[in-house]
Amino acid sequence: MFDKIVELCSYLLNNYPGASACREYLDGRLSKDSQKDFNFGYFPGINNISLLTTMIGFEELEKLKLFYHKEIEDSWGPRSINSLYFENYPLIMPYHDTYGNIVGLVGRSLLSDDQRKTLSISKYKNTVFQKGNYLFGLHAAKQSILEQDSVYIVEGQFDVIKAHEAGFKNIVALGNSNMTSYQFSIISRYTNNIFLLLDSDEAGDKGRAKIISVFGDYANIRNFYLPKPYKDIDEYLTENSYDSLSFEVRDKL
Repeated sequence: MFDKIVELCSYLLNNYPGASACREYLDGRLSKDSQKDFNFGYFPGINNISLLTTMIGFEELEKLKLFYHKEIEDSWGPRSINSLYFENYPLIMPYHDTYGNIVGLVGRSLLSDDQRKTLSISKYKNTVFQKGNYLFGLHAAKQSILEQDSVYIVEGQFDVIKAHEAGFKNIVALGNSNMTSYQFSIISRYTNNIFLLLDSDEAGDKGRAKIISVFGDYANIRNFYLPKPYKDIDEYLTENSYDSLSFEVRDKL
């Protein structure tokens, strides 16, 4: 149901002058091929939402809960204003299921940490879907996982995209540092060899311990670590080649 939105936003990303900040951000992180393969797009703000509504109409955006009316009360008195779900999140990308169907959208803010703190908003915002029922990038990784009979598990979407760009393709993301039973059941259809490559921080360590504790009796789960001081695979591959990549393997934390 998000397919048309993704198509239009991808077009705007590449052609609309007002999307230059999104283009510059992506060009500094990913190749054009990766941007296209993972269907990045530009979602306009409320002041230029007509870029979308002239093509699909307000009704479609409302149906997808991307446009709504908000009741407020200020110096002008009580009133209703138009609002967007992805206001302040101009960079969007789709979240796919195992078969490549779009199940939701992820928006990213390009505001600074201080600006987001002032507005009390997070760096990412998802449309409503059960993220724990999916593994990001599995639709693009499953063939490689089958061929290599192993999967690397990371946390973030950009970790997966950067790895794919480098040719490291048997890799998927949880969306955080926790693995749900549903995610484990999905990945178990493709391989029994699960290599944890979660972030090198406290949350990543806790995630590793919990995953091994809950699922360790049902699969070959091993801990893989990046060289210091790199926190994640995105960070490593931004500064180094895939050919130089090596892991420290620990069966215990």
